[in-house]
Amino acid sequence: MDIWGGENLELSFRIWMCGGTLVIAPCSHVGHIFRKRSPYKWSSEINILVKNSIRVAEVWLDEYKIDYGDVTSRKLLREKLQCKSFKWYLTEVYPELSLPPDAIALGEIRNFDGDFCIDADTEPNHFNEPVIGYTCHNEGGNQFFMLTTTGEIRRDLGCLDYSGGVADANKNDKVIVLACHGEEGNQYWIYNEHNQIYHPSSNLCMALSDDREHIQMQACDLTNKAHKWSWKRQPLNETHNT
Repeated sequence: MDIWGGENLELSFRIWMCGGTLVIAPCSHVGHIFRKRSPYKWSSEINILVKNSIRVAEVWLDEYKIDYGDVTSRKLLREKLQCKSFKWYLTEVYPELSLPPDAIALGEIRNFDGDFCIDADTEPNHFNEPVIGYTCHNEGGNQFFMLTTTGEIRRDLGCLDYSGGVADANKNDKVIVLACHGEEGNQYWIYNEHNQIYHPSSNLCMALSDDREHIQMQACDLTNKAHKWSWKRQPLNETHNT
């Protein structure tokens, strides 16, 4: 790996899957010393943290990974150590992890009318908070969403939810984040062929507000760029079937 990043994941996978055990010692003390300046030469063209994380996925995640490149030597090491499968790791070590379902669309949701993306924190302590528009930063995080085959726009355990109707369009009713309930209704969305995010329950479309700071629900308008979104569509055979 280059510099740092991803080693924490690889150490966990390798220890558990290759016959070891990772334990928590409450009485232990760990020190982490930061230098005043980094001794490493960081490339402005490569995101080292992302590169290392993808490398970990390619070596250890089996059918849960996407293509990264040639990591033959690391795979040979895993074979030599007679390591278990990543399925075993998920079942035996981290069973509480919620695996994402198949995705129809994946990544940032970028508006046609400027460099603005849908942005939201989907952690449980941020449920009921409104979804906002924010400058696209191409770093995932709060701007990474998936559209599942069941119509949810989600990240982890949080889904985009709209409880208003036609009469509420353009008013104060906002798209918010709530716990995914798997019952469609207010959390059912369609990313249609016109690049609109349509909400059948209200018969409205998701739109970027004029001030570019809010996400509103409006009567669908094919001529309005604020109603259109760029979102990477996914062939279903490229996603893992859980």
